[in-house]
Amino acid sequence: MRRSNEDQEQAFREWMKKQYNDEGMRRYTDNAIIAYSHALRTGCRKLEPYVAGNLFFYKNSYEFETAYEQLQGRTEFRRANEAYGNGTLSAAIQLYQAFLRGGEVSQAPEVSAPFYLKQEAEDETYDDDQGIDFHYEEVPMTPLQKIYYGAPGTGKSYRVNRMIEREYPVPEERDSHCKRLIFHPTYTYQDFIGSIKPLITLDRPLDYVFAAGPLTVLLKEAFMHPAEKYYLVIEEINRGNAPAIFGDLFQLLDRQASGKSEYPVSNNDITAYFSRDPGLKKLFIEGRVWFPANFNILATMNTADENIFVLDNAFKRRFSLEYVRISFDDLPPEWSQTYDTFAGRKPLTAIFQGTPLEDYVSQLYYEGRLSRDWPTFARLVNKIIDMVNRQQLQDAGKQSADARYRLSRIPENKKLGPFFVSEADLCQRDTFINKVIFYLKQDVFPDHPHYLNESYEELYLTYQEDEADLFELLR
Repeated sequence: MRRSNEDQEQAFREWMKKQYNDEGMRRYTDNAIIAYSHALRTGCRKLEPYVAGNLFFYKNSYEFETAYEQLQGRTEFRRANEAYGNGTLSAAIQLYQAFLRGGEVSQAPEVSAPFYLKQEAEDETYDDDQGIDFHYEEVPMTPLQKIYYGAPGTGKSYRVNRMIEREYPVPEERDSHCKRLIFHPTYTYQDFIGSIKPLITLDRPLDYVFAAGPLTVLLKEAFMHPAEKYYLVIEEINRGNAPAIFGDLFQLLDRQASGKSEYPVSNNDITAYFSRDPGLKKLFIEGRVWFPANFNILATMNTADENIFVLDNAFKRRFSLEYVRISFDDLPPEWSQTYDTFAGRKPLTAIFQGTPLEDYVSQLYYEGRLSRDWPTFARLVNKIIDMVNRQQLQDAGKQSADARYRLSRIPENKKLGPFFVSEADLCQRDTFINKVIFYLKQDVFPDHPHYLNESYEELYLTYQEDEADLFELLR
């Protein structure tokens, strides 16, 4: 499969990093690699449509050299080469030719020019404090900043994946435009944004550099390619201290109508990291950073989790919230098979005859949705939760105020979502009992003697070793 331009550039950079001289030292510094890559990526923008403005578009030596032949005689190319100073673009082209001809194990040739020395005008000296011109133009669009919440296994992550897949159906492009991470109690601002860390290389015995976190890395890509959408996906956003993890970037969550952050913040670590690329140095010369319109943040939140951080209203109001309800209508067929886990001799209508579930089971039967499978089992469990809570409310009117206060209702988010289990859990009875029946016993019905009132050991022996009918549990 053909590489994306970003992957091709990354491969070229990695190739340059592996070039060493006879003394075993790297031939190209990080700044040189950045400058050569920048020249290849942007140096020919003004020569379109003669050639692609980004030379990483050419993935093999034949097509690249064909394009290069069209460039060499053009005045525009000479001017572009001068714009990078001292023939940086030509030197980068020599290196890229060698990379395409010999592949990732080839040796780089001696090039005739170091990296850029000046900016654009012929007599204007390049100022390292200013950076080179980068024609950044933000494309107005409506960014997604959304939290999907609901019970365990409702398919929140699945929904996020489908959305991004529609935008980038090719896996390589999807991977380069999306970063996925998970918050947890020990996840910090330094993990998320970045921190100063020691670095040992052949160039220097010991150095300290800013190691960018996933947000910073993806944000830089969003600035480099303002017309393309980038997605930061945060799983279980409420399992970490989200306001503390975002830190000063919390302010950037407020967006203008154009999609850009309403209030940029000063962050020298991030802007210094961005400025390692000469093309971004000028954009962040003032040390302020913001979220551009093409930077999207999608998050999931499992509302059944306990002993976790609570998202405060100031944080939540900066996101749109979408409830993902429990639905078994669009399950993949693997989740609806009649595995031996749910096998039994009696018809389900006979098992639940004369029980509170009788009418509901009859309804499923006439709708054609009654079967010995996972969707039926989960629907029945969820119906029991509704019935228990309804009975609790009816009984509350007959009790004292103190008794009503101590009323033990089952939270709705304790229900079984369609993806609460995996296909592997469904086809192995032991695994299903250890995961689902244990959850029902410990977390759903601990205070309700009408359901699962035996000890877990008794339940395990009856339904695992004696292979009793699991649907009998729900009578």
